[in-house]
Parts: sequence; C-alpha cells; structure tokens
Amino acid sequence: MSWIPQVGKRALKYGPQAQLAWKHAGKPAADAVQRATAVRSARRTALRHADTVVEGAILKAVHNGDTFWVVFSGGEPVAAYPKTSVPVDEVVAKTDLSKKMTPDQLRARQAARSKRRRAAEGARGVKEQWRRRRNGF
Repeated sequence: MSWIPQVGKRALKYGPQAQLAWKHAGKPAADAVQRATAVRSARRTALRHADTVVEGAILKAVHNGDTFWVVFSGGEPVAAYPKTSVPVDEVVAKTDLSKKMTPDQLRARQAARSKRRRAAEGARGVKEQWRRRRNGF
C-alpha cells in the first residue's frame, strides 16, 4: 500500500490550518531563529577578535534585551558584537565584569560541558539498556 493517499488526504484536511499557522507564526519564528544565529556568529567573531588583542577577554552582556559579546583588551572594552550604535561602555555598564573570560578559558569551559554532556548521554543509554533487559525486550 502506498503512503501517497494518506499524505494527500492529510494535506487536504490540514493544509488550510497549516497555512494560517505559517501566516501568523512563521515570520516571528524565522526572526527568532535569525537572532539566535546572529548571537552565535557574534560569539565566534568576538572570540577571534579577542585572540588578536593584547590580554584579550570576552564578556556576554545584555543591553535592552539584546545579547552582545564584548571584547576587552587589558581591562578596557574595545568592541561589541553584533555591532551596535550604542557606545560599548554603555553596553557593559550594568554587567558583572568579574565574569570576563579569556578565549582559552571559554574554550576549556565548552570542552568540559561537552564531556559532561557525552557522559550524561552515555549514562542515559546504559540506563535504557538495563531497563530493556529487565523488561525482557
């Protein structure tokens, strides 16, 4: 039996509802994905910039609901990514400066998180195998 008739039937039944949902929620969802991608890209750009300056460090700062990665050189803020028209000093005005990290510290932290995540996934897999064996599957 083919799957095409079922797909066609559901497309006729739910197509108008899906079109309405996309019409009203598609643009905000696409904008949210675009903002999240821009923040990730800004972090990578800030890391590259911090690698090139003397005593480079980066700090995640939130200003007016937007996330910025601020690059420091020797304790002074030099740039913010993504680019903003607001002065960098104003972006970091209410941010805890003790949370600054060098690029190497940030990479080490990411590697540790990745190890913990892999270990947790491995533990979940072992638990699932044990449950299956216990239940006779």
